[in-house]
Amino acid sequence: MSAAPAARYNIALMHPFDIRGTKIGGLETYIRDFVTFCPEDTRVLFIGVDATGDMKLGEITETTFRGRTFDFMPILHYPDVRAREAARKITDSITAQFFVALVRNFPRIARELRARRCSVDLRRVEFAWLPFVLRLPYVQMLHGEGVPQMAMDSLLQRYRFVHRTGERFAVKTSRNFLCVNPMITERLRATYTQYADKIDTLWTWVNTNIFRPQPFPASIDPFRIVFIGRLDEFKQPRLMFKTIARLRDRLNGAVEFHYVGTSDPTRFAEYAAIQDITVRHGFQDAKGVANVLSQAHAGILTSEFEGMPRCVLETLAIGRPVVAVHLPQLEAVLDNEVSGYLVDRELPGDELIETLAARFVDVRNAIAAGKVDPVAVAARIATFTPDTQLARVYRLHHEIQRGDAPSAGERLVQSMG
Repeated sequence: MSAAPAARYNIALMHPFDIRGTKIGGLETYIRDFVTFCPEDTRVLFIGVDATGDMKLGEITETTFRGRTFDFMPILHYPDVRAREAARKITDSITAQFFVALVRNFPRIARELRARRCSVDLRRVEFAWLPFVLRLPYVQMLHGEGVPQMAMDSLLQRYRFVHRTGERFAVKTSRNFLCVNPMITERLRATYTQYADKIDTLWTWVNTNIFRPQPFPASIDPFRIVFIGRLDEFKQPRLMFKTIARLRDRLNGAVEFHYVGTSDPTRFAEYAAIQDITVRHGFQDAKGVANVLSQAHAGILTSEFEGMPRCVLETLAIGRPVVAVHLPQLEAVLDNEVSGYLVDRELPGDELIETLAARFVDVRNAIAAGKVDPVAVAARIATFTPDTQLARVYRLHHEIQRGDAPSAGERLVQSMG
């Protein structure tokens, strides 16, 4: 067993990905930022995945990321190329394999967490059993959730009962249960009334050290639109591609679509219509994403559901307006004038495509007329920063470790008593 590092507070993170790797998404950004902005008096132990195969499983290595040092214990080899698309079989699922790896490495993990007297920070409810068994307090977050009738690209659709069971368990046994938007918070408070006092909202944030307002490109032609993320079915890539194709017609071809992500858009037939005007940037780190956005004019989001989409916040932080299909949480940042437009998702198919294209024309014309100020656009996300959002999570862990907060196991015993 390694000696616990000298730190006032110790927090254990566990999630099935490699912080050093190329996988992108909201969960991955959360963990990378958690290490980046971690207070100096706090030490992080990250239990995760080795995506490159260069580390010994179950061993702890002091690792540096973005100039910050943390302890890394990989428990599974799983290359990023396999993690880029959603698994189709449970045996291929990185979440399932990581679950098995947690069980296999449980004695080693238990010794480390107890020696460091960690509180645990969890992103997935499926792993809540571990701090419960160890009688360690933990903070759980629910980043997003699907609706059963909506198309989902992951195994969650077929194994939803596993997620719901994990959710109920985590709500009961966690010290705090955080949700990424108020709609999820309200649902959980209504469902689990006995535990409503520990359920709260923690908005997503954007790293404003990297994502800062930038002037628009010198020319409005071609009009450049960006999407960042994985092309899951629930993101409605078909609608996105049809919208870009319609806009191409309206702008006489003077449009470019820029895709930042590692999914393959060619698996969608609708992509063929815009393939020749698409620039595929592949994986980009945060600075790379910011650079792509600075060369663009606007962002797009067509998702059926989201938590609080970080790609929207990052686009706005650079000073670029966004046109999106309506999601309630986006009302906090998109105002149909300064920072972009929300389009009614109940519109019939072709009318929805036409309206999305029309709103992009409005954005283009406003930019061309000098009516869109990148600084004013970025101001819409002023409260969505690590200093206002992520800092709350550190405070929760510090309060837990300073005080006499009941552990996960103690909470369940209390609730049953």
